[in-house]
Amino acid sequence: MATVMHIINELEAGGAERILTRIACHNSRDSGPNIPRQIVVSLMDEGVFGTDLRDAGVELHCLGMKPGIRDLPGAIIRLTRLMRKFKPDAIMSWLYHSDFLATIAATLSGCGTRRLAWNIRCAEMDLKQYGRSTRIVLALLAKMSGAPAVVAANSYTGQQHHIKCGYNPKKWAYLPNGFDTDEWHPDPDAKNRLCAELDIDPAKHLVGMVARKDLAKDHVTVLEAIRLVRNNGHNVHLALVGQNTEELAIADELVPHVSALGLRRDVAQLVPAFDIAVLASSFGEGFPNVIGEAMACGVPAIGNDVGDVTDVIGDTGKIVPQRSPDKLAKAIEELITEDAESRTHRKMASRNRIINHYGLDAMNARYLALWDELAGKQPVAELGFPRDPRQPN
Repeated sequence: MATVMHIINELEAGGAERILTRIACHNSRDSGPNIPRQIVVSLMDEGVFGTDLRDAGVELHCLGMKPGIRDLPGAIIRLTRLMRKFKPDAIMSWLYHSDFLATIAATLSGCGTRRLAWNIRCAEMDLKQYGRSTRIVLALLAKMSGAPAVVAANSYTGQQHHIKCGYNPKKWAYLPNGFDTDEWHPDPDAKNRLCAELDIDPAKHLVGMVARKDLAKDHVTVLEAIRLVRNNGHNVHLALVGQNTEELAIADELVPHVSALGLRRDVAQLVPAFDIAVLASSFGEGFPNVIGEAMACGVPAIGNDVGDVTDVIGDTGKIVPQRSPDKLAKAIEELITEDAESRTHRKMASRNRIINHYGLDAMNARYLALWDELAGKQPVAELGFPRDPRQPN
């Protein structure tokens, strides 16, 4: 049985971490003869997803690396030893710092970079918003991008952004996100449960946003849009889910109408409660999980024209410009004032779009094909990117 080793910075509640956990757990639970063994290496600790991985039978190793460069040599040595021990047939690194360390360790261990794929999960980054170390690592990776056998990305815009950053790999591969529609599904009782927890009237329009506190997620725009919607006489309540959202500054007039729930482990049970899901990211998104997860739950989504969001949502929701609270408010009002028949159709269309285009099995098949190529079994016929989703047909 082949072995795949995944390497990631950490396992906190982020999009890359979630997809890695989804893929590794899905394959670990499948006992088929052609399903590779899954090993996950976290450079830091096991974060919020460590338990999920272990429960699914995934072998997890945490290197305990501390932030900064002082622990870098030790982490490289520990990672090199793990590669020598397990001799993985395929190595997949997730996020920039892991790409850097995995490339060095694959070389030192003798596994070789011919078995290595980098997995890009972001697009259109505003590098001024990131630390100096990230900018340095990205510049180094651009120069090293010919080393791995494949550089994969989960969005067309992610690929194009990194080409502009100087990436010139041997081969690109498209690995869009996929969603388990058995886990993420409509639940007619979810709204009553959440409204009871929040002590609010279920008759209110419940707008939800799942995103950690981060400048890239632009909570400021969402809060201002909710203020505008309420000023126009609509009875809306905003639920914010994500790490450190309870620390967000919320205007006094909005406090009774906003619930900041912080980091939750039951997101799949919360999302079906939303009448509308919003994501107002101003930069950095490639293919945001939270949009697909909401749609799989039959929740119409409103997103910005960043990454491949336009292509994911299609005609099932709304696309608005970045940093435009007035346009976001208008989109929210249009959805909450739809008639019941139109609302029902939109919910069904949202879920069907995920089932038909972004299902877990389709995503997993692409990963399996790439791992086979890295293991030297056969070249992949086609893992190419779609056309630019923001250009007309």
